[in-house]
Amino acid sequence: MIKDENNQYIIRKLDTDSASLNLNLQVGDIIKEVDGQDPGDYITVKKWRAIEQAERIVVSRNGEQIEVLTKKISSTASTGFFPVLGEILCLIFASMIYLKVRNSLSGRFLSLVFLNIGFIFASLGASVRGDSLGKLFINVLMMTLPILFLYFLVVFLKERGSIQPPKRFLNYLYGIVLIVLLPHVTYLIPPWTYYYYQFATNLVISVFLIGLFATFSFLTFYYFKYRKERSNLSAIIKTVWWSLNISFFPFACFSFIPRLFLGYEWVNPYYSSWFVLFFPISFAYLIISKQLYDIDIVLRRVVFTILLSIVPSIAIAALNLVIFQSETSVTHILLSFIFSVVIISSVLYSYEYLTTKLQKIMFPRKYHLQNALKNIATKLRSISSFRELKDIILVDMVNTLEVFGAAIVFKYNDSVETVITGDIQSDEVERMAASGAWDHPSYSCIEINRHEEYSSYLIITRKRTNTLLGQEELQWLNLIISYLAVSLENLHLIGKLNVRLQHLASQMPNEQVAQDFMWFRKLMFELQETERRRIATDLHDTTLQDLFFLKKRFAAILNSYPFQAEELEKMSGIIDYVEIINTNLRQSCFELNPHLLHEIGLIQTVTKVVEQEGALLPFHLEFSAQGAEMIEFWDMETKRHVFRIIQELLNNAKKHSEASKVSIRITKEADSFRLLYEDDGIGFTPKSEVEKQIGASGMGMEQMKSRVLHLNGHLEVAANRGTGMTVWITLPLRRVLTA
Repeated sequence: MIKDENNQYIIRKLDTDSASLNLNLQVGDIIKEVDGQDPGDYITVKKWRAIEQAERIVVSRNGEQIEVLTKKISSTASTGFFPVLGEILCLIFASMIYLKVRNSLSGRFLSLVFLNIGFIFASLGASVRGDSLGKLFINVLMMTLPILFLYFLVVFLKERGSIQPPKRFLNYLYGIVLIVLLPHVTYLIPPWTYYYYQFATNLVISVFLIGLFATFSFLTFYYFKYRKERSNLSAIIKTVWWSLNISFFPFACFSFIPRLFLGYEWVNPYYSSWFVLFFPISFAYLIISKQLYDIDIVLRRVVFTILLSIVPSIAIAALNLVIFQSETSVTHILLSFIFSVVIISSVLYSYEYLTTKLQKIMFPRKYHLQNALKNIATKLRSISSFRELKDIILVDMVNTLEVFGAAIVFKYNDSVETVITGDIQSDEVERMAASGAWDHPSYSCIEINRHEEYSSYLIITRKRTNTLLGQEELQWLNLIISYLAVSLENLHLIGKLNVRLQHLASQMPNEQVAQDFMWFRKLMFELQETERRRIATDLHDTTLQDLFFLKKRFAAILNSYPFQAEELEKMSGIIDYVEIINTNLRQSCFELNPHLLHEIGLIQTVTKVVEQEGALLPFHLEFSAQGAEMIEFWDMETKRHVFRIIQELLNNAKKHSEASKVSIRITKEADSFRLLYEDDGIGFTPKSEVEKQIGASGMGMEQMKSRVLHLNGHLEVAANRGTGMTVWITLPLRRVLTA
């Protein structure tokens, strides 16, 4: 309002963002009374030439006095809801940043920036109501806001980019703020308040724009200095520069600059000030989410989601305009558009995060497949043999895909190896592998990898629901196969390397020449014995126990039901056959883990083996040990090697000799033991060099040579086609002291 020459207070302007528009007041009305007082005595009129917090106003209009009551008129949202919302958001962000990065100086300054903005929103209501402290606080905070931004940038670039910007100019900016702040003491002296207040707003705006210009110039300098560098620092400076423009350009250019030069705002600062939050919020998110050096990517994603949300937001605003034509205003439509953009952008930006967190509920099958993929991928790292494929990988694949069974087939040039689990016909799988016909009405065959030496395939049955695999399951299966191909290739290379190392170790003439291979032979034999013990233990604890319970159940059925003589004979035959399988498995367990070596010694163990196998062998087997009792004083490792040598000789005789008589003798000589093997079989034609492949014959002989060399012994072989074979093994006499 203004005061005319007659000392009358006349309404000059109605605030477009206050309750005055809802009152029966007009520009040009003469104020007669405010809450029963002369308008010149009312405190806000004396200080600001404005009426605030009044309950009763009497005005004169065209000679007629009009009484206006304000109790039933509420203020608009801009002076109520918006400041409270801004204050809450700023305090939340300030707390989050401080708790998240309290050890970072730049983080603490950013938290202080949020507090500054939050206090501006908190002081807004008091300032509008004409409170002196409210106006004082909001002026101080507005002047210091760009300087705090600038101080934050200086510390941030020093901390994150190893830049040392000068800080002295900040002192000059603080000095300007202090100079402008000193006359604000007149806010507490009513007679002088109005005279300074006429200039105070423009001074505060000027200081704010000076600080903003300094911040913009600071960033522009470093932007052009580092813009050509392909580094994290250039990306940070570029993004900060753009964030600063987006945040302060609307506020400065549409509110403060027009107010400073034209005397009125183009856009109410209550609305344009919300853009200021863009800059600190973007940095708060980037620091908290630890994506500071990816801010250009994140900013691009934010801009893209905002652009996507504009079209549906326009549609929502247009729909509001069509439905509520008589009740809407431009402000309501604008707010509807802004809130729609914010909500839709937030949903689009957080879609990936929400779907990831809620995947277990929204996409349970996909979630289950991904967990299974992680589990199988982790297990693939620990696979060291083809045997583990069944126990570790195939079982998980069958359970995950809910199929009847699965198999992995390895097809070499002259052999086929299969790993099978579940309900799948092994003979059918082997027939498909042997014939190379992979088309089958009930099975799906997928090639894993193919090489000159071998090829591998994954064969899967139908699902238990008798349906085909879905699209998600096929994609999952393709990923598993890509992982599996690498693992199988590694296993094949490990197998080839192992064969070649064994062949190389067996070619060393003696231990004196091959000292460097002693550690390898020892490690190789220890691994073999460990694996044999493991297999023997698994057979004893699983298969043998199952056979025992199977035999027991058959016996119970035989005793529970009356069978005829013919059926009784068949049942007894089945029980006897189960017992034969049980006996054979026990023999296999003993061969894998000869526990009798610990109990009765080497000679007695070999004698027991000859007695048990003699009746089943196709040839006559003789064993004798003359004067060899001293061999029992050897250590257990040496006796185990000798047992394995004898075992390999017997296996070779069973598989290849076609002999009618085989004899093994152990004798003691002056300073050594001699093991003599003889048979009258078909013999063989010795070859100077044999290229060893995985699965090829001759590996048993190579193993035997390696064991003899490991014991520092000597081996000779005499064999010709049709004359049988003789093997002499000489081992040095050893005495091992026992406790």
